[in-house]
Amino acid sequence: MNKATSTTAFLALGANLADRAANLRHACELLDRTEGIAVACKSSIYESESVEGGGEGAFLNAVIRIETTLDPLQLLQVTQSIEARLGRPQPHAPGARLIDIDILLYGSVAMCTPELTIPHPRMLHREFVLRPLSDVLAGGWLRITPEQWND
Repeated sequence: MNKATSTTAFLALGANLADRAANLRHACELLDRTEGIAVACKSSIYESESVEGGGEGAFLNAVIRIETTLDPLQLLQVTQSIEARLGRPQPHAPGARLIDIDILLYGSVAMCTPELTIPHPRMLHREFVLRPLSDVLAGGWLRITPEQWND
């Protein structure tokens, strides 16, 4: 992948059904094998209780840092395709999940469309996202605008 044209993005992965760790690994492998995506760094895996209609059972959560030549909406299509391939119904419905892949950050992009909001609108309120995100941040800093702190 040409570094000059790639963008750094961060994806959150979660699973609370079947072999949760295997689901995370499989999703990560599929992402890394996708043209235009290279997995640069993986967080540790953390266990958390289900929130916001995530169904019964604890989640395993991780964050990966990727380099991608895909634009944000193309990346969303890839993540949704992988979710569907691994057994998550589309469109998303509340409940337990074999896999959940959320785009947290995409370079310095801020966008809000019916399909996708970047930065992820609830990430600052979720320890199960922030803890693994801190594992993979290059330089250890996350740039948040004052408007985002008020969400």
